[in-house]
Amino acid sequence: MNYEIRYAEEDDADEILSLWYEYSDHLSQFDARYEHKADAGDQWRDYFLNRMVGSSKASVFVADSSEVEGLLGVIEVRVMGAHPIFQLDQHGMIFGHHVRSGYQREGIEAALLDKAEEWFKHEKNLTFYRMNVLAENHYLGEIYEEYGLEQIEHTYEGEL
Repeated sequence: MNYEIRYAEEDDADEILSLWYEYSDHLSQFDARYEHKADAGDQWRDYFLNRMVGSSKASVFVADSSEVEGLLGVIEVRVMGAHPIFQLDQHGMIFGHHVRSGYQREGIEAALLDKAEEWFKHEKNLTFYRMNVLAENHYLGEIYEEYGLEQIEHTYEGEL
């Protein structure tokens, strides 16, 4: 199947939201807190249109194909500030990466990562990027390891 990775546009908002809902459904299998809120659509649409589109510090890329109705995948990227004490320079962060069910493991995940890396390196002059993955989300963990990314941290959580 032919597809292109491109910048998301305002008109993509509803289709991207549909992908985020599917991603939320996937994540909520591991942790119910990842179920989307009832008003998530309005909040995300406002966030996307007012803070992501045209931002110098963030972007959204989508996988699109004329052969399929709807977008195939999405990745959200942001620039994070440098740490005031550690030698962690300004860096990239992936805040969401999802490929629609039925199209996973066909290279779209890697193509979205390629576009994110290109944006981080060539448009933002960053030297590294990160993302968080739920421990039980073996699908994305495997994708990232196959892509050549290295796990460098563990996140621990306690209930209060």
